[in-house]
Amino acid sequence: MAYSLKLNTPRLTIVGINEVNIHDLIHYQLNNQKHLLQSGGYVPKTTQEVEKIYQQWLNNTERDIEVRFFIYRHQQLIGLAGITNIIRGSFQAGYLGYNLAESEQGNGYMTEALEEITAFGFCALNLHRIMANYRPDNLASGRVLEKVGYVKEGVAEKYLQVNGIWEDHVLTAAINDHWQS
Repeated sequence: MAYSLKLNTPRLTIVGINEVNIHDLIHYQLNNQKHLLQSGGYVPKTTQEVEKIYQQWLNNTERDIEVRFFIYRHQQLIGLAGITNIIRGSFQAGYLGYNLAESEQGNGYMTEALEEITAFGFCALNLHRIMANYRPDNLASGRVLEKVGYVKEGVAEKYLQVNGIWEDHVLTAAINDHWQS
């Protein structure tokens, strides 16, 4: 489903895939490539790869299986997040993923953004459960999720491939206690 998305926090503006400037996304991805490789998942290496992944995100958004969020501070793209693999029916859940430019870490920006994004997932997307996972050595990510209200549910061994190595991950989730069908 294509729609306009703009969320504001005291210090950030968060926009959806239809509002992001593709040149900002290319710049963000290519300039933070080394840092992003440590997060896991696919990291585009060229302008063409960024454009291809953008198109994939757009297609998934139109299919209503994910929502991408682009986090700006002072008109500069500083981070990305997504609620992906959205499953409806009796599950009503999705997975939260996110990353922040290395130069912007330690300022509380991701906590601020994820509070708004989680609320969006519960209210606008009407999800009952949002899951987020992180590597046990990524203590900062664990603190961010805890501050936002995600609860540890366990550890999955060799859960996600990060930089070619299967890494354990701490599994967390936030539950929408006010969910209604």
